Amino acid sequence: MENYRIGIIGYGGFGKFLHHWFDKMENTKVVAIAETGQRTQDIPGCKVYYDWKELLGDPNIDIVSIVTPPGLHAEMACEAMKAGKHVLLEKPVAITEETAEEILKVQKETGKIITVNHMIRYNSIMQKVKELGESGAFGELRHVVVNNYAQDEALPIEHWFWDEEMSGGILVEHGVHFFDIVNSLTKQNFQKVFGASHHRNSKQRDRVAAMVLYDDGLIGSYYHAFSGPGMFEQTTIQLAYDLARIEIEGWMPLKGKIHAMVNNKTKAEISKLPGWIIQNSESLESSKDMSRPEGWGSADNSNDTATKLFSGIAYPIDEVIMGTFEINQSKGEVYGNCVQSILSDLIQKIENKNHKLKVTIEDGVLALKIALLASG
Repeated sequence: MENYRIGIIGYGGFGKFLHHWFDKMENTKVVAIAETGQRTQDIPGCKVYYDWKELLGDPNIDIVSIVTPPGLHAEMACEAMKAGKHVLLEKPVAITEETAEEILKVQKETGKIITVNHMIRYNSIMQKVKELGESGAFGELRHVVVNNYAQDEALPIEHWFWDEEMSGGILVEHGVHFFDIVNSLTKQNFQKVFGASHHRNSKQRDRVAAMVLYDDGLIGSYYHAFSGPGMFEQTTIQLAYDLARIEIEGWMPLKGKIHAMVNNKTKAEISKLPGWIIQNSESLESSKDMSRPEGWGSADNSNDTATKLFSGIAYPIDEVIMGTFEINQSKGEVYGNCVQSILSDLIQKIENKNHKLKVTIEDGVLALKIALLASG
């Protein structure tokens, strides 16, 4: 495996985080930084540019990581590929569909490899949930609910985050993470998108909601509020499959719980979730139907496993389980491992054109399209 030299455009908090984790990898080294604010004077082992176009002209750079406000992404990504660089692009790919399509066009013209930092796809919990869903262990995915109560303490009113001409707004700047992860969990295509929002004042649209309807019945519901203190942040991702109810905690998933109907095979598959602990198990025959109050009465066949249908689909199940799962690492470590995995994925694609990226530029454009429709 070759060694790859990385140039980072944008050296705020996240740019520094990427630098830290990229330099821990065996085959990569950050060699250049572009910082337009001229706050960065000296970084050991790195050349510092104050014009990002000069960084693109550096022949000693193989891959450019773009970590700037979203309104700058499309131009920088296109210019980087034209300069012969491969690109790791921070989400969202762009803030308009037209500029996103330009990225696709330039990629085809140059043949350079580009991927998007939709890092949740690389999280070990989400990877296992996706694998279990695709295996059929959970049955069909019917409903997703994302609730994201985020901090705004680090986002003063003059921050670019609130300038929708630069950020695209909450659903574009942040919501694309969750549109993308749901897209990755289903083979269905989105059909209709609805959105609603609230402005705290003339400059801050701080609460937004979206509903996405897919072509075979999946419904995704999303709520994001950037309006509280960091110590009270909370994000949950709820997945309702025919055979499983899953609740995942953290916008970077760290732990969760599951209530599922299983057979011996699917029970064994579920046990491979990170840090799996089974909390309760009972046979389907002994499980009581609690859908109606006492005295209501029930059908004679209520405990007949052969009649357990979900949207008319019969599944071979005989047990009900509850359990928890958790990644035994800090949030920073999980986050860092994800960004390393993204870069490794990009490098594998550079070295082997037949390698399939976990996140393609087309995936990023699709998430953006949903976000734009929901933003109104």
